[in-house]
Amino acid sequence: MNGFNYLKIAIKRKNLSLQTVADACQMTKGYLSQLINDKIKNPSAQKLQSLHHYLQISPNTENKKVGVIFGKFYPLHTGHIYLIQRAISQVDELYVILCSDTMRDMELFKDSAMSRQPTINDRIRWLLQTFKYQKNIHIELLEEDGIPAYPNGWQEWSDRVKKLFNEKGINPSCVYSSEPQDVAMYKDLFDLDTVLIDPTRQFMQVSGTQIRQAPLKNWQYIPTEVRPFFVRTIAILGGESSGKSTLVNKLANTFNTTSAWEYGRDYVFSQLGGDERALQYADYDKIALGHAQYIDFAIKHANKVSFIDTDFITTQAFCKKYEGKEHPFLQAMINNYRFDLVILLGNNTPWVADGLRSLGSPKQRKDFQQLLISLLEKNNISYVQIDSPDYEERYLRSIELVNQLINDEEY
Repeated sequence: MNGFNYLKIAIKRKNLSLQTVADACQMTKGYLSQLINDKIKNPSAQKLQSLHHYLQISPNTENKKVGVIFGKFYPLHTGHIYLIQRAISQVDELYVILCSDTMRDMELFKDSAMSRQPTINDRIRWLLQTFKYQKNIHIELLEEDGIPAYPNGWQEWSDRVKKLFNEKGINPSCVYSSEPQDVAMYKDLFDLDTVLIDPTRQFMQVSGTQIRQAPLKNWQYIPTEVRPFFVRTIAILGGESSGKSTLVNKLANTFNTTSAWEYGRDYVFSQLGGDERALQYADYDKIALGHAQYIDFAIKHANKVSFIDTDFITTQAFCKKYEGKEHPFLQAMINNYRFDLVILLGNNTPWVADGLRSLGSPKQRKDFQQLLISLLEKNNISYVQIDSPDYEERYLRSIELVNQLINDEEY
């Protein structure tokens, strides 16, 4: 290895141009090019120090032990984290290579109980967020499309890996894995020794397949940064005074989890002086954004399920009722926020005036209910309607529906 090849590796890994680095370190591009190609025998100590500081590297990088880990991370689980943390404790730098294949990943999703397919960006984010405080763990992406499925295609796969290594300046010392059957191929194709970590899964008795087939049953093995993806969301809809908020609170307490309150009420109090008469068309996108933040927070901290008080369909219904037209921003939120279970409460409980409600007559309540139903159907949203006016029956029926959602992971 050249004396300053570690500088070239660092520049490649950070995807920086020579001109950018040269400008930041107050030197010419030509000088930097000669330096990293080992053509300057006695470089300026000040320039080297500037490079090391800017690239956040140690001058002894060329002597570092570098490990590499390959995986689909579909999804990332605690077994992966254990492997990565064991590896980084034995090397100076660790490269975690996320392997993706469009067709294979789609088949994995089809054979799973996941309600939606994780994107490559989801999987990269899980890794980046989980290891964001460990600066010597680097995440790279390897696209495997077109390569014969494992265990075939080793030669084609190794060629693509070597190309990635060359592009990113990765010079590994060893491979870390939990798969004994791959050891010989790593040695034959890369001349790298493999360090096996927990190959019998004694410490972490979990696999990606187990989580894909039953994420909620394997909740303890899903990392904090990954859990929001698997949270089942239950939205409770209904007209004014239909008991949504009380039911959401009772269900969240019962299932020991989080809930997202209706943001519209908070907005009216904080921005409109507590009077809905000041509400206008331009307020609805702000209400939607606030509600989305409530939902995201509830999902992030949920215990398997999260309950949502009022959804964007309901907000759109109020917009159409009061403003005479739908709001395009609300429609965008309807398209982006889809819930695993939507419960529509009958608008037939006693109406209680609380200073904010204005649709209390039987006709108004019936018309608004029909408006909700029409918007649900228009947006192809499946829902379960609970018509009983008895609060206890609504509560018990909701528990029954949520339990079905949790226990039947192949719904």
